[in-house]
Amino acid sequence: MRRSVLVVMSLVLAVSLAGADRALAQQPKRGGVIRIAEREAPGLDPHLSISFLTHSYVSLSYSMLVRFPNGPEQKSPNDFSILPDLSEKWTVSKDGKVYTFNLRKGVLFHNKPPVNGREVSADDVKYSLERFMAKSSFRDRFEPVQAIDVVDRYTVRITLKEPYAPFLNHLANPTFCAILPREAEDKLQDFNHPDAVIGTGPFVMKSYEKGVRVVYERNPTFYMKGFPYLDGVVIDITPDAAARLAVLRAGKAELPHIWGWVSPEEARSVKQTNPEMSLTPYVVIAQGFIYLRTDQPPFNDVRVRRALSLSIDRKAWNDALLFGEGCADPGPIPCGLKEWKLDAAKIDPAKAKYLTGYDPAEAKRLLAEAGYAKGFTMPIYHWPGYVVPWRSYYELAADNFGKIGINVELKPEEYGKYISTTTIGKYEKAAMGPSTPFTEVDDFLFGRFYPELATNQSHVADAELTKMLLAQRREMDPKKRKQIVDDIQRYLADKAYYSYVPSWPQYVAHPPYVKGFRHHDGYGAGMRLLYTWIDK
Repeated sequence: MRRSVLVVMSLVLAVSLAGADRALAQQPKRGGVIRIAEREAPGLDPHLSISFLTHSYVSLSYSMLVRFPNGPEQKSPNDFSILPDLSEKWTVSKDGKVYTFNLRKGVLFHNKPPVNGREVSADDVKYSLERFMAKSSFRDRFEPVQAIDVVDRYTVRITLKEPYAPFLNHLANPTFCAILPREAEDKLQDFNHPDAVIGTGPFVMKSYEKGVRVVYERNPTFYMKGFPYLDGVVIDITPDAAARLAVLRAGKAELPHIWGWVSPEEARSVKQTNPEMSLTPYVVIAQGFIYLRTDQPPFNDVRVRRALSLSIDRKAWNDALLFGEGCADPGPIPCGLKEWKLDAAKIDPAKAKYLTGYDPAEAKRLLAEAGYAKGFTMPIYHWPGYVVPWRSYYELAADNFGKIGINVELKPEEYGKYISTTTIGKYEKAAMGPSTPFTEVDDFLFGRFYPELATNQSHVADAELTKMLLAQRREMDPKKRKQIVDDIQRYLADKAYYSYVPSWPQYVAHPPYVKGFRHHDGYGAGMRLLYTWIDK
């Protein structure tokens, strides 16, 4: 049954991508506004929020030094090759520690006060990257950076303490390294202010009516001549998931999510009511997990952690909620990151069972051995607003744990609190949710397991693991680095520092007159919309 489902999904994907390729082969039309139904971002400052909503909102307006391919440039949704953006070229020293970037000349910030369309300079790059290093919860990505120097108006030199394989990927990631103008912060004190969203990207934020809508207009001075095709973008603030789907069906929005996502269940429903709708499935860099305070009892006991993982019936979750289209082997590296993922079948079965196995009897035995024969009560902090299947995931976790004697108290949190505390490890006992769709394997390893990091949500401190985490990021040879990454995955299998739950495919949904919109993993929406056009 599962094989037939996957075959059908593959055929749907092939047909959909063939249609997308035909659309890209058509002559794009200029003009039109694309309407997006989406929740409100908790803020607009890319350095003060880790929310995908914040980074997706502002990615329409900001650029980076380098970027990932999008639209017709990309070979796949997880093509993370590096292309020039504000930097037109760069060099790397032989020892891998000095990067020199040469900026494009004549690139202008948006024509909004107090910046007023001035040219981007190396000073802006230094200011922006140093601000990221000072303020962002993701700043550990730049921990190896020793110095950022302005060589001249159009040249920036970044010196690292040691070779650092993930560096260019992080520079290209819209989550991290937007280039901002200093005077916007100097005058407005706050990049959360809509008037301070001033970048060099394809769209200019023209207005933001809190709780209602955000309006963007085409950047007439964008350095990529002829782009974007659209005249503008409107985000209509729509908190309710059913309402977002309803406006898509009614033709009042072109995208029911800032990336166009609908769940497999929603895709089937939309196909019935709106057979003309474009629905393309993707295996995305999605990862869901339960994170545990491994520095607190009872989760400092590996037997308890293993018991939790063994109690999760991943196949049943996948079949019931994801129509068998999900991936039941989602950790520690997500299924969508195919270049780095080590299949559980290639790991010692005695260890791999703690990643993907289901054995409630063994789980009960382990709990008894750890001194919890009668079980215990645990909270699971979470944000209830994530898209399908998350509401069901929380309930299924409580149900599965209950079957081995663990009583779960589900603790829903307001999004602002959840994103500013729980997701950066400030919670008690246990929490649950999806991972950021990081674009660099280091984020799923070093970021999740290195001691003291905010993104080490399970508070892992493992000296042997730490050595391997450092080794893989210092190895500049991709093949040798892959060997270390494989060894890390083998090592982590039976530690159960996190309990991973099935990852879900996503369908990108939009009317057939929306052309050129291609999914690319990560938080960037601006570059996806750069190549999008309206055929009506």
